[in-house]
Amino acid sequence: MKVICIGAGPAGLTSARHLAVHGVDVVVLERDPQYIGGISRTEQYKGFRFDVGGHRFFSKSAEIDALWDEILGDQLITRQRKSRIFFNGKLFEYPLRAFDALSKLGLWQSIMCMASYGKARLFPIKNPRNFEEWVTNEFGSRLFQMFFEKGGYRTHW
Repeated sequence: MKVICIGAGPAGLTSARHLAVHGVDVVVLERDPQYIGGISRTEQYKGFRFDVGGHRFFSKSAEIDALWDEILGDQLITRQRKSRIFFNGKLFEYPLRAFDALSKLGLWQSIMCMASYGKARLFPIKNPRNFEEWVTNEFGSRLFQMFFEKGGYRTHW
């Protein structure tokens, strides 16, 4: 069997490595002629290093962490991070934290978000097929519409 992995970002490279380790003939196609890593790579400019995109590698899996440590070794740069969403003049913690979000939204919006979240828990979308469905299952449709839909995150898996 031969497999083509499209994109040399973390997912494409990890998939290709996993397949190759298991004896599959794999080719990685990347449109950028010079760089790999997708928007997860680090660039250097005038002696400074910065991330190209807002994405950072994060995993709750010790197996995945060990894999990246093995692959990157001392090239893996780890940093503490703090991400926030600026919405209606306020900064919200990201990943979203219930108390932080609800305390900054006001009583009515908080009630509506909690009702939306309750609905998502009672009637989850089975086998979410895109980012919107996944976020709706995790946070409810109201928070998706407020924090994610307007940010252009309507991408399909």
